[in-house]
Amino acid sequence: MAKNITDKSFVTATAAGFILVDFWAAWCAPCQKMTPILLACEQNISALKVVRLNVDQNPQSTKACGVQGLPTLMIFWQGRPYQRVTGYQPQAVLLPHLQQLERECFEKRPKLNN
Repeated sequence: MAKNITDKSFVTATAAGFILVDFWAAWCAPCQKMTPILLACEQNISALKVVRLNVDQNPQSTKACGVQGLPTLMIFWQGRPYQRVTGYQPQAVLLPHLQQLERECFEKRPKLNN
């Protein structure tokens, strides 16, 4: 189940593993639609951990990550940003994309990028 994080816990929450940070806001309708999709993705990908950051309550991490649109999903691999997706993503698109990223991270040992 997705855990809510804050500016204070952001670095620790993204420090290790295959982490998806969901940057969201309560007023954002597409963000609300993403919640069950992200939970389904987390259930289908054993290595994936989903955490959620409310952008209105946590401006430091939001700014540091360059979030300009919602929802924004950022994948972190071993504490470093790996990839970002902005906007609503249907499960039929997001799940296979995350499965591919999981393979890249665990099998190919990718070069990390911002």
